[in-house]
Amino acid sequence: MADRGMAGFARLLVHIFFRGIEVESPERLPPSGPVVVVANHRNGLVDGLLLMATLSRYPRFLGKSTLFKIIPLWPFLKFAGVVPVYRSIDGARADQNTSAFATCARILAQGGVVAVFPEGISHDEASLQPLRTGAARIALEAGAAGVTDVVTVAVGLTYDAKARFRSRALVRIGPPVGISRWTEGDGNDGHEAVRRFTTDIANRLSALSPSYVSWEQERQWSQVAEIVVRQPQGRPSPVSLSEQVGVADRLAQAAQARADDQGLTELVTTMARYQRDLDVLGLTDSQVAADYRVGQVRASFTWALLKIVVALPFALVGVVVHIVPFQIMKQVAKMPTNEGIKATVKLLGCFASFTLVYAALGFFVGRAAGAWLGLLAAVGAPLCGYVTVRVAERAQKVGGLVEGYTFVRARGTDLQSVLAHRSQVVDAARAVLAAT
Repeated sequence: MADRGMAGFARLLVHIFFRGIEVESPERLPPSGPVVVVANHRNGLVDGLLLMATLSRYPRFLGKSTLFKIIPLWPFLKFAGVVPVYRSIDGARADQNTSAFATCARILAQGGVVAVFPEGISHDEASLQPLRTGAARIALEAGAAGVTDVVTVAVGLTYDAKARFRSRALVRIGPPVGISRWTEGDGNDGHEAVRRFTTDIANRLSALSPSYVSWEQERQWSQVAEIVVRQPQGRPSPVSLSEQVGVADRLAQAAQARADDQGLTELVTTMARYQRDLDVLGLTDSQVAADYRVGQVRASFTWALLKIVVALPFALVGVVVHIVPFQIMKQVAKMPTNEGIKATVKLLGCFASFTLVYAALGFFVGRAAGAWLGLLAAVGAPLCGYVTVRVAERAQKVGGLVEGYTFVRARGTDLQSVLAHRSQVVDAARAVLAAT
């Protein structure tokens, strides 16, 4: 019951925080049997919540022991069944992890799922960091203890703006890999088996979570990929994050393999020219590529406006209830330097502060107007908050549509030149992709 409750809680949180969550190949996670899930770690506690919410089986996580010293987090960690790990960088002794490994072996022996972030830290780097050997040791020691059919499954977590509220997330699940290749033929050289196993995990994670030389390179190739995926003209925005990440990853690999390639140079040049067009005109690519046929624009505008008008009273209530705690947590979230920790503070901080507001609202309304109205106020407040978010997103979309349509009507000839430059970007990118 605790597992189902925590999984439901995680789904609630991440689907409020993220505007869209995509999962690639969910069927790859075995429906039963012992599994060690290994994932990259770029977004603090949000990474764990995202795995809880999207995996078809509930995972038991390993988490650094220092997290249990944070009083507000302690109940969530215990409720989630997180297994504490003691790290040498925190001043702990290596033998303190004996119980953690024993717990993992017991979970696997019962056919459960253990989840590990083998990088050991949540980071803001543009590429996968060196892995610790813990995940390989857990899997191999379970096999040595007689647990049969142990497999590891790599999971890549990608975000388009990990600390931003209502951004998007992508979960890419790799195929299950058994441990037999590292337990056969090594004799007593367990250290070599662990080393080779860890290298294999790193290779699989790198294939699922794009690595870039810098965040500037990631931004550059992601922009190009978004343009390519949005083709043909008029495709709705936003584009699929899965498709976008796939194209950006291939472009990055091409850039690393042949940095002096003429095709890449042409792509960078044409993209820079198209970006200057967008900057000068104050438009986005989705506005440039939108379908501005009069009938289509009128239908989209009318339908969106109708939704806003109907939902507006509830959205205003949501603003009144949430504006103060949201602004407070927004300022608090600026304090951490790690972007992943910012997302954690926003997510859990808003949950805690909003819950207190709902409880207080229900209490005071209940005392003034009766228990049933108090309950209605406590339940209705979060629903109104969600309506507020959706109305704001709808209004932003309508604003972009109107702005783009106004530009087309006033300066349609300029748009033809911009579209030509956009087509050149697409052609140059496709030429690079075809050569990979």
